[in-house]
Amino acid sequence: MQMWAKMTLPISGVWLIFYSCVVFHGQALSDTEDAVEDIPINVTVAEGKTAILPCRVDDVYDDQMIVWLNPKRIVVSHKESRFINDLRMSIERPFMGDYNLHIRSVKYEDRGDYMCSINTRPVTIKRIRLIVQVPSRILDYPSSNVFTVRERSDVELVCNATGVPPPTITWYRRTDENPQGRERVGKEGEVLVIRNISRYCGGIYECMAFNGVPPAVQRQIEVKVQFKPEIRLLNKRIGQYLDKETMLECIITASPQGSNVWRFGNIQPDIKEGWKYQLEVFEDSKYTVSLTLRIKNVRPEDFGTYTCEAANKLGHAKRDMLLYEYVVPTPPPVTTLATTPQRVKQDNHNGGVNTLDGRLESGTIRSQNGESAQIHKSSDTQILGQFGTMNVRIMNTCNIIIATKSLFIYCILSYTVYVFYVIS
Repeated sequence: MQMWAKMTLPISGVWLIFYSCVVFHGQALSDTEDAVEDIPINVTVAEGKTAILPCRVDDVYDDQMIVWLNPKRIVVSHKESRFINDLRMSIERPFMGDYNLHIRSVKYEDRGDYMCSINTRPVTIKRIRLIVQVPSRILDYPSSNVFTVRERSDVELVCNATGVPPPTITWYRRTDENPQGRERVGKEGEVLVIRNISRYCGGIYECMAFNGVPPAVQRQIEVKVQFKPEIRLLNKRIGQYLDKETMLECIITASPQGSNVWRFGNIQPDIKEGWKYQLEVFEDSKYTVSLTLRIKNVRPEDFGTYTCEAANKLGHAKRDMLLYEYVVPTPPPVTTLATTPQRVKQDNHNGGVNTLDGRLESGTIRSQNGESAQIHKSSDTQILGQFGTMNVRIMNTCNIIIATKSLFIYCILSYTVYVFYVIS
């Protein structure tokens, strides 16, 4: 046991001296002015990846001391041997003369200037600058990602992000109309301001932060816009037959939806009476519902004014609709006028003057010798008394034909022939 201790002490001393020399050598390299430095080489790597810092040595210097120092001037390795207690680092030699420093799972704290020094005269230093890029990150917020605002107010959405290099923040709004599912809104930056917001500007907003280092990150913020109820009626008056079914419908737009009811006067119809009343609610869109009151059997007491009412924490609205009895109108009777044929008869009481159904009208005619004769005319036909009964019959026949709107030419010709015969 004592022999083993005596043998190990010298070995421990040797290692202690060696490490001290290496540390002293690294410190000397950082302070000496008698050194030749190459132009720095930049190595850029994303956080979490593997960084390869190259260092190639000529074969003539292969037997020299080759040491890697980190940005804090701490010796990392000597040739293939690693001195620092960091398992992520190692020396790799893919070819003869290569002493490349590999750093796996690079952290942002690993950035800086690394030196590969070769113990020549003067000392040769190869400087490698490690640039570590950090993907974008959006800072978490203790508050919820849901903003509830009142219509016509101003809204500010904030999205803070970090990364190396600093990321660019772009704002989008999710929509169903856009085939890509979102549309670009606002300007680039951490704050999106929406002034005088309306109900049509509500929805899901998304901020995306990207600095060229994959992946890009997003954060979604939901904006809920609230406003008082608004009611629209399809019809202000509706008619229905007795003992028929009818439906009263109103369209309510509100956010949030609150208490929506139909009233008849000051009374709310008892929906529990399923045999007569039925209330139906249909969601038409994000903010709109249709409220329908179905009356299955309309009775006389059901006619009157119904009121659709809606209320939420921001306000109240109501509209009236009149339900009246519909009666089929009765068409007026059609009046027809009958045509009665007229008869000509001779009246002895009027001096043998022919009359038309006993109706007389006074008149005077002159004969060929210039003598005048007093006659009586009816309202329908003139009768020439002095031409005798035959003349009256012909005139009566012509009047009947003219009254029936036929053979007008025949009457004129017949009368002309008769007059010619009398004169001759």
